[in-house]
Amino acid sequence: MVLVCIGDSLTEGDHGVRGMRGIANVSPVNYPWFLSRMTGAEVRNYGRCGWRSSDMLRWYKTGAVRVKDADIVLIMLGTNGGQSVEGDSPENEAYRQLTALIRQDAPDARIYLCTPPNATVNPDYSNCGYEPQVRQATGFVRKYGAESKLSVIDLARSKRITPENEAALQGNDGLHFTDEGYQVLAEEILGALKADGFFQ
Repeated sequence: MVLVCIGDSLTEGDHGVRGMRGIANVSPVNYPWFLSRMTGAEVRNYGRCGWRSSDMLRWYKTGAVRVKDADIVLIMLGTNGGQSVEGDSPENEAYRQLTALIRQDAPDARIYLCTPPNATVNPDYSNCGYEPQVRQATGFVRKYGAESKLSVIDLARSKRITPENEAALQGNDGLHFTDEGYQVLAEEILGALKADGFFQ
């Protein structure tokens, strides 16, 4: 079983720096790392800090992202902005193009679109301010998932990744996760995969 994870810093494994913005603190302990240990599958991490859908699309077109033999592809983009649920945007179109290329290159893979998880609205956290972007991305992913008939893992509706749990799960900056947070993120994703019959 091969799982491919495509996304931004929340996929790459940025843990954030307490009180700081814009400084990557990438650790190998990320949600793909936990998925690998929980499932025994080969899990490939194609996360890149700060990237939007258009950045990922450009990189994908270079051939650097290997999906041809994937069984499952997880896409979690939008935290860094550009998506729009009310209208259209270049980032919406880049997301659609990226997904279309993945469908073409991995026709037998099950593709899951993941909404971004909780982003803080607490001004005491240094990465407060991402929530409006996350809200737009969440709405877009839900809408596009329905239109394209692709499965959506709605992490924004997680009962575990919530403002009440920020101190434990997203304690450095209110956006990026701790070890415990990335484990919970992986568990939420794995739960959705198991509900679809994978990893029984």
